[in-house]
Amino acid sequence: MRVEDVTIPGPDARDQWCELLIHTATPEVGKQWTDTGEIHEERDLKGRAEGEARTAPGQHPALTRILRQRIEDEQLKPGDLLFQGEAAGILAGSVIRRAWRSARKAVLPPHVFESPTGESRRRRARAACHLRPVRRRAAA
Repeated sequence: MRVEDVTIPGPDARDQWCELLIHTATPEVGKQWTDTGEIHEERDLKGRAEGEARTAPGQHPALTRILRQRIEDEQLKPGDLLFQGEAAGILAGSVIRRAWRSARKAVLPPHVFESPTGESRRRRARAACHLRPVRRRAAA
């Protein structure tokens, strides 16, 4: 995601929710599975027409503050990646996985962190979010 893809309200604005514009997915698939020999492959978004972007709300005003501060501290320009890897490229998957693991370990009790619930699989986290409303209705 590039700086120009993030709409951040001014620091004094009443509404502090940012907005993210997502153009493509760039999954880490491995060199042997891409036509270019690169580790990442740029793809259109699932469930969207070719070239169609998706707008997503920033999940919390704290995210807006973090992104605003990062852009300011790093003096990022509109075309720059928000989070850069080596040589200003895409972050390596290993870096993202380590950060995700550290974040989970910091906030989850040890027994949850070590359980399948606390594992790093994004699909499980996404599935849990989708199932939460269903479970709430079933419990009511």
